[in-house]
Amino acid sequence: MKARTRIPLTNGWHHAMEVMSREIRSIKDPGKVLEILEAGCGQKWDLDIGDGGYVLTGIDLDPEALRIRRDETKDLHEGTVGDLRTADFGQRTFDVIFNSFVLEHVPGAQKVLENFNRWTKPGGLIIIMIPDPYSAYGFTARMTPHWIHVLFYRLILGWKNAGKPGYGPYKVTYDHVVSREGIRAFCEENGLVLAAEYGMPSSHGLSNNSPKLKLVEAYKKALQVLSLGRLRSDYNDIIFIIRKPALRARADLKVGAALLA
Repeated sequence: MKARTRIPLTNGWHHAMEVMSREIRSIKDPGKVLEILEAGCGQKWDLDIGDGGYVLTGIDLDPEALRIRRDETKDLHEGTVGDLRTADFGQRTFDVIFNSFVLEHVPGAQKVLENFNRWTKPGGLIIIMIPDPYSAYGFTARMTPHWIHVLFYRLILGWKNAGKPGYGPYKVTYDHVVSREGIRAFCEENGLVLAAEYGMPSSHGLSNNSPKLKLVEAYKKALQVLSLGRLRSDYNDIIFIIRKPALRARADLKVGAALLA
């Protein structure tokens, strides 16, 4: 495993939400309705893109999570139970696809990314969040059995419903494409622009003075030392801001490539 290039870090969950919300607001047109797909919508939506001017569609494989989102959170305009690998939205396309902590759970995640590319309008955004499989946190998630994850969420994070229908954690898979290198390669191969990457530290809701958080951070730092710096401890997760070029821009790229051939 090679040493990995550093990426800019957000200041935590709320700052990360602000960064992604700002990206979505940047493409809002006051005269048009923004079509947004939350792919793997879970129970809630933490972004703030202002009131009105958009239609939020959610899809999730977990029917209980979607029920909670529809009946209790009540912020979806449309919602459906479905598998991102086989879902069919017909001719409908989206200005934004938002996918948060889903791909690491999907065998065959390449197919999901291909669908995202197909479902996104030219000029649109694909925003993806995953735990970095080569952070200390992601490495631990990959190397430990699922029952350990459930115990961690229940005993350390205090999530009493962890592992029950509608609640994480879900089993992890981490296909090759679900990594910094995999996402970069997918964008390059499919004419997408990886506009930005951010690392995100995460306290999982634990207070900064919590003995549990200090224990988790000490463990991650120990892994970083033992891995000779290859497993990063200063962040857990990665945010990818991906842009699909507008039709004119894509045509210009093809012309430029033809001239160089």
